[in-house]
Amino acid sequence: MYQNEFETLALEVTFISRKKMPDKRWQEMSSYFIEKYVEQLEKAEKVVIGHIKGLLELENNNFIKLSCIRYDLPINSEILKTGGSSLEGHLTFNAIISGLNKEKSIQYFQMALERTCSVYELMTDYNEHAHSNTKDPGYHGEKCPVCHEHHTEEKCEHSH
Repeated sequence: MYQNEFETLALEVTFISRKKMPDKRWQEMSSYFIEKYVEQLEKAEKVVIGHIKGLLELENNNFIKLSCIRYDLPINSEILKTGGSSLEGHLTFNAIISGLNKEKSIQYFQMALERTCSVYELMTDYNEHAHSNTKDPGYHGEKCPVCHEHHTEEKCEHSH
């Protein structure tokens, strides 16, 4: 396997809880998220994990480091300290994998995100086009965050 066969995916997302969660719960949630992403990869044929990493920054200056290098190993999760709680956690996610294009990898990321938010009752600041260069949700076929409809050349009446 050669290094140039690997695709890199780097994304950021903020998880938002309705009430403060203990740091150990954030650790459990972020491990679950990586696990769900890896489960999607495992279903695809000929996908090889180079390294999947995450760093979850919590409001109380705490960090959770996440790592996965193989399907058959548990997610490695390290937490700096365990006594606090936070309303938000900012995840920096990085996946280096081969045998899967970037679009499919983003789709798997989104699926893991939706599942995690559903199970842990979280919201996020992630938008399906966060990886594009376009910032205005009313153009280029992006979904409007208000009406959730795709729009092409015309700006959605909800966007300003």
